[in-house]
Amino acid sequence: MNEVTRPPAGGRRVSVDPRWLELYARRVEEAAEELTRARSELREAPVRPQSFGELGRTLRNAEAYGRAAGLLHQQLDRACEVLTSAAKGLHEVADHYGAQDEDAVALIKAVDRRAGLG
Repeated sequence: MNEVTRPPAGGRRVSVDPRWLELYARRVEEAAEELTRARSELREAPVRPQSFGELGRTLRNAEAYGRAAGLLHQQLDRACEVLTSAAKGLHEVADHYGAQDEDAVALIKAVDRRAGLG
């Protein structure tokens, strides 16, 4: 587990577990993929104006539904983008801190070899 070398305001250190971050990144990535699949399915079978029948046509339900659906599709698009971006960022943070762990292990091994301990 890594610790940020400079404590943030308040003097507390932050511990970072790259393995946990990577697992969480995968979960977020899977959620983004699932939401993206659901979005595709919704777009493949939209509700048609004929679905509302004669009364719906008279009351203009299809138009109201269309506007609401458009807004919901925009929000769904944004949610997919945000989840995908969050997963990418989490992967990058996990890689960064994981690399620090690997560098520290390599450094310890090199010191052990020079000292005749390994």
